[in-house]
Amino acid sequence: RDIWDAPALRNFIGPDGRTAFSSQPTGSIHLVFGLFIDWFNPFGNKKAGKSHSIGAIYLVCLNFPPHLRYRPENIYLAGIIPGPREPELHEINHYL
Repeated sequence: RDIWDAPALRNFIGPDGRTAFSSQPTGSIHLVFGLFIDWFNPFGNKKAGKSHSIGAIYLVCLNFPPHLRYRPENIYLAGIIPGPREPELHEINHYL
């Protein structure tokens, strides 16, 4: 199963208000991206523990086939959230 099998994407109406977003007329392409945020310790060890954390914001093009989608060369690093701590949930919106 793939994200394109989800009824939410299959039934999502495109920009014209009538046609399904998943149907792509000749000469056009509708791209769908997934947004991910991941946190990591910049020192690569547990010595710093929870005191240091940096975030990375990634975009993945969901139009690629599943076996190609998450390859490093197909992932776009959209931003870095600086440390030394993870922001609160309401603060993340400022980075997005």
